[in-house]
Amino acid sequence: MKLPIPRRTLLAAAATFALPPVFAQGRALRFVIGFPAGGSSDAMGRALAERLAPALKQPLVVENRDGGGGTTAAAMVAKAPADGSTLMLASSHHLVAQQVQRGLPYDFATAFEPVAAMAAVPSVLVVSARSKLASVKDLIAAAGATRLRYGSVGAGSTQQATAELFRIRAGIKLDGVAFAGGNAMMNGLANGEIDLAFETIPSALAQLRAGRVKALAVSTAKRSFALPELPTLAEAGLSNFDAPVWYGVVAPAGTPRATVERLNETINRLLDSGEFKAQLLQLGATPVTMSPLEWAGAIRLDLKRWERLARQANLVA
Repeated sequence: MKLPIPRRTLLAAAATFALPPVFAQGRALRFVIGFPAGGSSDAMGRALAERLAPALKQPLVVENRDGGGGTTAAAMVAKAPADGSTLMLASSHHLVAQQVQRGLPYDFATAFEPVAAMAAVPSVLVVSARSKLASVKDLIAAAGATRLRYGSVGAGSTQQATAELFRIRAGIKLDGVAFAGGNAMMNGLANGEIDLAFETIPSALAQLRAGRVKALAVSTAKRSFALPELPTLAEAGLSNFDAPVWYGVVAPAGTPRATVERLNETINRLLDSGEFKAQLLQLGATPVTMSPLEWAGAIRLDLKRWERLARQANLVA
């Protein structure tokens, strides 16, 4: 029996690594996850949090603040004290939303201090198991004959952005249909309400294994170790197509450099450990380690990538 995941979980245990404490002893840190409890993003965030607390010798509270594709949590964390006591699970969802959603109360590029990368995840192009489409070539041909519908979880989501990038690169016409969450989108796909969708591998694996949907390709430049038989979209004819979804950790802008460096060192040690790495791999995610400077550069590049797409596809909500 699966126990429900509490909204706020206090994580504390004996130290795993012999590192000096980053913060005053006994002070609880807050790790904010801007996605629903029980989802794949939450699973990755909690996998880190439950190891970060003992590694830092600090109690750590995990707080789910879902809403707005991660923007509700980001708006809250952007205003938090820049003393290292508040961290956030960041992802490509935040960068897409920054370029698409008007009126956000923060600018991701300046409101956050990049702390550490964590994982890169391919999106997988999926269709209903009942669909006659068996390849990317079939799908593109079908879209030339009739207007197909893709699913997303709304404006500013990575599902929407990746589908629009695919539409532009394939030179086809697609209509977007928004759902109230990834599970609803995948159920809609399986039931024939839409024709295709892009979903991250961790979120798509259950439906794939249940035989309700089938996969045609992955969105990354390289094949996924989780689904090695699937071609990349580049192999399927869309040269240089590369749209991974990444996850990492950020803090409010102005967090002391020494704190950022120690957090980065600790998270990278955790990512190099066999247990945490194995858990991420089981979810279909590839562990990624970077310095804070490298992580900041990766964020800047991704912001530019999604900004170009938002303009090209006229995605601004």
